Amino acid sequence: MKSKRVTRYFVSFIAVFFLSLAFFMPRGYAAEKMQFRFSTMFPQTHLHTVLNQKFADEIKKRTNGQVEITVYPAGTLNAPEKVYESVVKGIADIGMQPPTWVAGRFHLSEIMEKPSDIPSPWVSMNVIRDLFKKFPFKEYDDVHVLYLHGPGRNMITTKNVPVKKLADLKGQRLRASGGNVDLIQAWGAVPRAMPMGEAYEALSKNVIDGSFAVAETLGAYKLADPVKYLIIPPVSTSSCQCVVMNKQKWNALPEDIKKVFTDVSNEWAEKQSFVWTYYDKTGVDYFKSLGKGREIIVIPASEKAEWEKASNAVMDKYIADKEKMGFPMKEFVKYFKERVAYYIPKQPPEEQAVKWVEENLLKK
Repeated sequence: MKSKRVTRYFVSFIAVFFLSLAFFMPRGYAAEKMQFRFSTMFPQTHLHTVLNQKFADEIKKRTNGQVEITVYPAGTLNAPEKVYESVVKGIADIGMQPPTWVAGRFHLSEIMEKPSDIPSPWVSMNVIRDLFKKFPFKEYDDVHVLYLHGPGRNMITTKNVPVKKLADLKGQRLRASGGNVDLIQAWGAVPRAMPMGEAYEALSKNVIDGSFAVAETLGAYKLADPVKYLIIPPVSTSSCQCVVMNKQKWNALPEDIKKVFTDVSNEWAEKQSFVWTYYDKTGVDYFKSLGKGREIIVIPASEKAEWEKASNAVMDKYIADKEKMGFPMKEFVKYFKERVAYYIPKQPPEEQAVKWVEENLLKK
Protein backbone atom coordinates (compact mmCIF):
# COMPACT_ATOMS: atom_id res chain seq x y z
CA MET A 1 0.00 0.00 0.00
CA LYS A 2 2.80 2.34 0.94
CA SER A 3 4.55 1.76 -2.38
CA LYS A 4 1.32 2.48 -4.25
CA ARG A 5 0.91 5.77 -2.34
CA VAL A 6 4.50 6.72 -3.18
CA THR A 7 3.87 5.92 -6.81
CA ARG A 8 0.70 8.04 -6.85
CA TYR A 9 2.54 10.93 -5.17
CA PHE A 10 5.38 10.62 -7.67
CA VAL A 11 3.02 10.59 -10.66
CA SER A 12 1.14 13.60 -9.28
CA PHE A 13 4.41 15.45 -8.72
CA ILE A 14 5.55 14.80 -12.30
CA ALA A 15 2.18 15.96 -13.67
CA VAL A 16 2.28 19.20 -11.65
CA PHE A 17 5.90 19.77 -12.66
CA PHE A 18 5.18 19.59 -16.39
CA LEU A 19 2.01 21.64 -16.08
CA SER A 20 4.09 24.33 -14.36
CA LEU A 21 6.61 24.22 -17.17
CA ALA A 22 3.86 24.67 -19.72
CA PHE A 23 2.45 27.59 -17.74
CA PHE A 24 5.72 29.46 -17.31
CA MET A 25 7.26 28.55 -20.67
CA PRO A 26 7.14 31.35 -23.29
CA ARG A 27 4.16 30.88 -25.53
CA GLY A 28 6.36 30.40 -28.61
CA TYR A 29 7.79 27.21 -27.18
CA ALA A 30 4.58 25.86 -25.65
CA ALA A 31 2.48 26.29 -28.78
CA GLU A 32 2.83 24.42 -32.01
CA LYS A 33 5.26 25.99 -34.46
CA MET A 34 3.89 27.70 -37.55
CA GLN A 35 5.65 27.20 -40.87
CA PHE A 36 5.27 29.69 -43.73
CA ARG A 37 6.68 29.97 -47.27
CA PHE A 38 7.81 33.41 -48.50
CA SER A 39 8.16 33.70 -52.29
CA THR A 40 10.05 36.67 -53.74
CA MET A 41 10.61 37.79 -57.33
CA PHE A 42 14.33 38.49 -56.75
CA PRO A 43 17.23 36.00 -57.02
CA GLN A 44 18.89 34.59 -53.93
CA THR A 45 21.87 36.96 -53.83
CA HIS A 46 19.83 40.12 -54.41
CA LEU A 47 19.75 42.41 -51.38
CA HIS A 48 15.95 42.51 -51.44
CA THR A 49 16.02 38.74 -50.91
CA VAL A 50 18.61 39.17 -48.17
CA LEU A 51 16.26 41.65 -46.51
CA ASN A 52 13.33 39.25 -46.95
CA GLN A 53 15.36 36.66 -45.04
CA LYS A 54 16.06 39.17 -42.28
CA PHE A 55 12.30 39.82 -42.13
CA ALA A 56 11.78 36.09 -41.60
CA ASP A 57 14.52 36.01 -38.95
CA GLU A 58 13.00 38.96 -37.08
CA ILE A 59 9.54 37.39 -37.05
CA LYS A 60 11.03 34.19 -35.65
CA LYS A 61 12.93 36.13 -32.98
CA ARG A 62 9.94 38.17 -31.83
CA THR A 63 7.68 35.11 -31.66
CA ASN A 64 10.24 33.15 -29.63
CA GLY A 65 10.64 30.68 -32.45
CA GLN A 66 6.93 30.01 -32.83
CA VAL A 67 6.85 31.28 -36.44
CA GLU A 68 9.35 29.99 -38.97
CA ILE A 69 9.42 31.45 -42.49
CA THR A 70 11.34 29.87 -45.37
CA VAL A 71 12.26 32.33 -48.14
CA TYR A 72 12.05 31.06 -51.72
CA PRO A 73 14.01 33.21 -54.22
CA ALA A 74 12.87 33.81 -57.79
CA GLY A 75 11.80 30.72 -59.66
CA THR A 76 12.16 28.22 -56.80
CA LEU A 77 8.49 28.13 -55.73
CA ASN A 78 6.85 29.86 -58.67
CA ALA A 79 7.75 32.10 -61.61
CA PRO A 80 8.59 35.70 -60.59
CA GLU A 81 5.49 37.07 -62.32
CA LYS A 82 3.28 34.52 -60.52
CA VAL A 83 4.15 35.43 -56.92
CA TYR A 84 0.91 37.26 -56.15
CA GLU A 85 -1.21 34.54 -57.74
CA SER A 86 0.77 31.96 -55.76
CA VAL A 87 -0.11 33.71 -52.49
CA VAL A 88 -3.80 33.92 -53.39
CA LYS A 89 -3.89 30.19 -54.15
CA GLY A 90 -1.91 29.26 -51.02
CA ILE A 91 1.10 27.87 -52.87
CA ALA A 92 3.09 30.56 -51.07
CA ASP A 93 1.98 32.00 -47.74
CA ILE A 94 3.77 35.34 -48.19
CA GLY A 95 5.00 36.97 -51.38
CA MET A 96 6.65 40.08 -52.82
CA GLN A 97 5.99 41.25 -56.38
CA PRO A 98 5.02 44.39 -58.30
CA PRO A 99 1.20 44.20 -58.25
CA THR A 100 0.98 45.84 -61.68
CA TRP A 101 2.57 42.74 -63.19
CA VAL A 102 -0.97 41.38 -62.97
CA ALA A 103 -2.34 43.32 -65.94
CA GLY A 104 -5.62 45.19 -65.57
CA ARG A 105 -6.11 44.27 -61.94
CA PHE A 106 -4.46 46.88 -59.71
CA HIS A 107 -6.19 50.05 -60.83
CA LEU A 108 -5.18 52.26 -57.90
CA SER A 109 -1.64 50.91 -57.56
CA GLU A 110 -1.09 51.95 -61.18
CA ILE A 111 -0.81 55.55 -59.97
CA MET A 112 2.83 54.86 -59.08
CA GLU A 113 3.54 54.26 -62.78
CA LYS A 114 2.08 57.61 -63.79
CA PRO A 115 4.10 60.83 -64.28
CA SER A 116 5.09 62.58 -61.07
CA ASP A 117 7.90 64.37 -59.24
CA ILE A 118 8.82 61.29 -57.14
CA PRO A 119 12.62 61.49 -56.73
CA SER A 120 13.45 58.52 -54.51
CA PRO A 121 12.37 55.11 -53.18
CA TRP A 122 11.78 56.60 -49.73
CA VAL A 123 9.20 59.00 -51.17
CA SER A 124 7.62 56.18 -53.21
CA MET A 125 7.28 54.03 -50.10
CA ASN A 126 5.64 56.75 -48.02
CA VAL A 127 3.29 57.89 -50.77
CA ILE A 128 1.89 54.43 -51.59
CA ARG A 129 1.56 53.71 -47.87
CA ASP A 130 -0.48 56.88 -47.27
CA LEU A 131 -2.68 56.24 -50.29
CA PHE A 132 -3.37 52.71 -49.05
CA LYS A 133 -4.35 54.02 -45.61
CA LYS A 134 -6.70 56.70 -46.95
CA PHE A 135 -8.45 54.93 -49.84
CA PRO A 136 -10.05 51.47 -50.05
CA PHE A 137 -7.71 49.44 -52.28
CA LYS A 138 -10.23 46.68 -52.99
CA GLU A 139 -7.76 45.24 -55.50
CA TYR A 140 -6.00 43.59 -52.54
CA ASP A 141 -9.15 42.09 -51.00
CA ASP A 142 -8.08 38.51 -51.69
CA VAL A 143 -4.88 38.85 -49.60
CA HIS A 144 -3.68 40.60 -46.47
CA VAL A 145 -1.22 43.41 -47.23
CA LEU A 146 1.76 43.40 -44.88
CA TYR A 147 3.43 46.44 -46.44
CA LEU A 148 4.04 48.33 -49.66
CA HIS A 149 7.22 49.90 -51.01
CA GLY A 150 8.77 50.83 -54.33
CA PRO A 151 11.76 52.09 -56.31
CA GLY A 152 12.58 55.68 -57.17
CA ARG A 153 12.32 57.39 -60.53
CA ASN A 154 12.91 55.81 -63.90
CA MET A 155 15.70 57.23 -66.04
CA ILE A 156 16.37 57.23 -69.78
CA THR A 157 19.43 55.67 -71.35
CA THR A 158 20.40 56.00 -75.02
CA LYS A 159 23.20 54.60 -77.16
CA ASN A 160 23.75 57.41 -79.64
CA VAL A 161 21.52 60.43 -78.95
CA PRO A 162 22.32 62.86 -76.12
CA VAL A 163 18.76 63.81 -75.10
CA LYS A 164 18.84 67.40 -73.85
CA LYS A 165 15.32 68.44 -74.78
CA LEU A 166 12.07 66.61 -75.40
CA ALA A 167 12.36 66.79 -79.18
CA ASP A 168 15.57 64.73 -79.01
CA LEU A 169 13.53 61.69 -77.92
CA LYS A 170 11.45 61.59 -81.09
CA GLY A 171 11.71 58.20 -82.78
CA GLN A 172 14.04 56.69 -80.18
CA ARG A 173 13.15 53.04 -79.54
CA LEU A 174 13.14 52.58 -75.77
CA ARG A 175 12.59 49.44 -73.78
CA ALA A 176 9.61 50.12 -71.50
CA SER A 177 6.97 48.16 -69.64
CA GLY A 178 3.60 48.51 -67.93
CA GLY A 179 2.27 52.01 -67.46
CA ASN A 180 5.49 53.49 -68.82
CA VAL A 181 4.53 52.63 -72.38
CA ASP A 182 1.95 55.43 -72.55
CA LEU A 183 4.44 57.99 -71.26
CA ILE A 184 7.16 56.98 -73.72
CA GLN A 185 4.67 57.42 -76.55
CA ALA A 186 3.55 60.80 -75.23
CA TRP A 187 7.19 61.92 -75.24
CA GLY A 188 7.51 60.99 -78.90
CA ALA A 189 9.67 57.91 -78.44
CA VAL A 190 8.77 54.39 -79.58
CA PRO A 191 8.18 51.95 -76.69
CA ARG A 192 9.41 48.39 -77.04
CA ALA A 193 7.97 46.02 -74.43
CA MET A 194 10.29 43.19 -73.40
CA PRO A 195 11.49 41.46 -70.23
CA MET A 196 14.37 43.27 -68.56
CA GLY A 197 16.56 40.22 -69.04
CA GLU A 198 16.36 40.68 -72.83
CA ALA A 199 17.22 44.39 -72.86
CA TYR A 200 21.02 43.99 -72.90
CA GLU A 201 21.02 41.83 -76.02
CA ALA A 202 18.45 44.08 -77.70
CA LEU A 203 20.68 47.10 -77.04
CA SER A 204 23.79 45.29 -78.22
CA LYS A 205 22.12 44.26 -81.50
CA ASN A 206 20.54 47.70 -82.09
CA VAL A 207 17.02 46.32 -81.77
CA ILE A 208 16.40 49.22 -79.38
CA ASP A 209 18.13 52.56 -78.91
CA GLY A 210 17.84 52.77 -75.15
CA SER A 211 15.77 52.01 -72.09
CA PHE A 212 13.45 53.62 -69.56
CA ALA A 213 14.02 52.01 -66.17
CA VAL A 214 15.39 52.53 -62.68
CA ALA A 215 19.12 53.16 -62.29
CA GLU A 216 19.57 49.75 -60.64
CA THR A 217 19.36 48.13 -64.09
CA LEU A 218 22.56 49.89 -65.16
CA GLY A 219 24.57 47.59 -62.91
CA ALA A 220 22.28 44.65 -62.14
CA TYR A 221 21.53 43.98 -65.81
CA LYS A 222 24.69 45.65 -67.16
CA LEU A 223 22.57 48.01 -69.25
CA ALA A 224 25.25 50.67 -68.76
CA ASP A 225 27.66 48.73 -70.98
CA PRO A 226 26.03 49.28 -74.41
CA VAL A 227 24.78 52.85 -73.80
CA LYS A 228 26.53 56.19 -73.73
CA TYR A 229 24.02 58.60 -72.20
CA LEU A 230 22.10 58.56 -68.93
CA ILE A 231 19.30 61.12 -68.95
CA ILE A 232 17.43 62.26 -65.85
CA PRO A 233 14.11 63.76 -67.00
CA PRO A 234 12.33 66.49 -64.99
CA VAL A 235 9.20 64.30 -64.79
CA SER A 236 9.23 60.54 -64.50
CA THR A 237 7.46 57.47 -63.16
CA SER A 238 8.06 54.92 -60.42
CA SER A 239 6.23 51.72 -59.46
CA CYS A 240 5.44 49.77 -56.33
CA GLN A 241 5.92 46.38 -54.74
CA CYS A 242 3.50 44.64 -52.42
CA VAL A 243 4.40 42.24 -49.64
CA VAL A 244 1.24 40.23 -49.04
CA MET A 245 0.05 37.21 -47.05
CA ASN A 246 -2.50 34.56 -47.89
CA LYS A 247 -5.75 35.80 -46.37
CA GLN A 248 -6.78 32.50 -44.80
CA LYS A 249 -3.34 32.10 -43.21
CA TRP A 250 -3.51 35.64 -41.86
CA ASN A 251 -7.01 35.21 -40.43
CA ALA A 252 -5.93 32.03 -38.64
CA LEU A 253 -3.11 33.76 -36.76
CA PRO A 254 -3.51 34.55 -33.05
CA GLU A 255 -3.77 38.28 -32.32
CA ASP A 256 -0.35 38.49 -30.68
CA ILE A 257 1.30 36.92 -33.74
CA LYS A 258 -0.58 39.31 -36.03
CA LYS A 259 0.82 42.20 -34.01
CA VAL A 260 4.37 40.92 -34.50
CA PHE A 261 3.84 40.68 -38.26
CA THR A 262 2.36 44.19 -38.34
CA ASP A 263 5.12 45.74 -36.22
CA VAL A 264 7.93 44.18 -38.26
CA SER A 265 6.21 45.07 -41.54
CA ASN A 266 5.96 48.72 -40.50
CA GLU A 267 9.71 48.75 -39.91
CA TRP A 268 10.65 46.82 -43.04
CA ALA A 269 9.01 49.14 -45.59
CA GLU A 270 11.64 51.82 -44.98
CA LYS A 271 14.46 49.28 -44.98
CA GLN A 272 13.25 48.09 -48.39
CA SER A 273 13.41 51.70 -49.64
CA PHE A 274 17.03 51.87 -48.46
CA VAL A 275 17.87 48.82 -50.58
CA TRP A 276 16.30 50.46 -53.65
CA THR A 277 18.35 53.60 -52.98
CA TYR A 278 21.55 51.60 -52.59
CA TYR A 279 21.03 49.87 -55.92
CA ASP A 280 20.22 53.13 -57.70
CA LYS A 281 23.46 54.66 -56.45
CA THR A 282 25.58 51.64 -57.36
CA GLY A 283 23.93 51.57 -60.80
CA VAL A 284 24.88 55.18 -61.49
CA ASP A 285 28.35 54.60 -60.05
CA TYR A 286 28.81 51.65 -62.40
CA PHE A 287 27.78 53.81 -65.37
CA LYS A 288 30.32 56.46 -64.35
CA SER A 289 33.08 53.90 -63.86
CA LEU A 290 32.91 52.80 -67.50
CA GLY A 291 34.09 56.18 -68.73
CA LYS A 292 34.75 56.29 -72.51
CA GLY A 293 32.71 59.42 -73.15
CA ARG A 294 29.70 58.41 -71.11
CA GLU A 295 27.63 61.37 -69.97
CA ILE A 296 24.93 62.03 -67.39
CA ILE A 297 22.45 64.62 -68.64
CA VAL A 298 20.10 66.29 -66.16
CA ILE A 299 17.26 68.00 -68.03
CA PRO A 300 17.12 71.55 -66.60
CA ALA A 301 14.07 72.91 -64.79
CA SER A 302 13.58 75.39 -67.64
CA GLU A 303 12.55 72.43 -69.84
CA LYS A 304 10.14 70.90 -67.32
CA ALA A 305 6.97 72.62 -68.59
CA GLU A 306 7.32 71.01 -72.02
CA TRP A 307 7.87 67.52 -70.56
CA GLU A 308 4.96 68.03 -68.17
CA LYS A 309 2.63 69.12 -70.95
CA ALA A 310 3.18 65.82 -72.74
CA SER A 311 2.98 63.90 -69.46
CA ASN A 312 -0.33 65.47 -68.41
CA ALA A 313 -2.15 63.70 -71.23
CA VAL A 314 -1.12 60.37 -69.70
CA MET A 315 -2.43 61.33 -66.27
CA ASP A 316 -5.66 62.76 -67.74
CA LYS A 317 -6.33 59.50 -69.56
CA TYR A 318 -5.65 57.52 -66.40
CA ILE A 319 -8.13 59.63 -64.46
CA ALA A 320 -10.81 59.42 -67.15
CA ASP A 321 -10.44 55.65 -67.63
CA LYS A 322 -10.65 54.87 -63.92
CA GLU A 323 -13.52 57.29 -63.28
CA LYS A 324 -15.57 55.35 -65.82
CA MET A 325 -14.96 52.31 -63.62
CA GLY A 326 -16.29 54.15 -60.56
CA PHE A 327 -13.06 55.15 -58.82
CA PRO A 328 -12.82 58.62 -57.12
CA MET A 329 -9.83 59.55 -59.25
CA LYS A 330 -9.75 63.32 -58.95
CA GLU A 331 -9.58 63.10 -55.17
CA PHE A 332 -7.16 60.17 -55.38
CA VAL A 333 -4.74 61.89 -57.78
CA LYS A 334 -4.96 65.15 -55.85
CA TYR A 335 -3.94 63.37 -52.64
CA PHE A 336 -1.19 61.52 -54.52
CA LYS A 337 0.37 64.79 -55.68
CA GLU A 338 0.00 66.33 -52.22
CA ARG A 339 1.84 63.44 -50.57
CA VAL A 340 4.65 63.52 -53.13
CA ALA A 341 5.14 67.23 -52.45
CA TYR A 342 4.93 66.63 -48.68
CA TYR A 343 7.61 63.94 -48.56
CA ILE A 344 10.16 65.36 -50.98
CA PRO A 345 11.69 67.83 -48.46
CA LYS A 346 11.57 65.18 -45.71
CA GLN A 347 13.48 62.42 -47.50
CA PRO A 348 16.72 61.29 -45.84
CA PRO A 349 20.00 61.85 -47.69
CA GLU A 350 21.12 59.09 -50.03
CA GLU A 351 24.20 58.53 -47.88
CA GLN A 352 22.03 57.48 -44.93
CA ALA A 353 20.33 54.74 -46.92
CA VAL A 354 23.61 53.51 -48.42
CA LYS A 355 25.30 53.43 -45.02
CA TRP A 356 22.43 51.42 -43.52
CA VAL A 357 22.65 48.82 -46.30
CA GLU A 358 26.42 48.54 -46.01
CA GLU A 359 26.29 48.12 -42.23
CA ASN A 360 23.29 45.78 -42.02
CA LEU A 361 23.22 43.75 -45.23
CA LEU A 362 26.76 43.74 -46.58
CA LYS A 363 29.01 43.40 -43.52
CA LYS A 364 29.84 39.81 -42.69
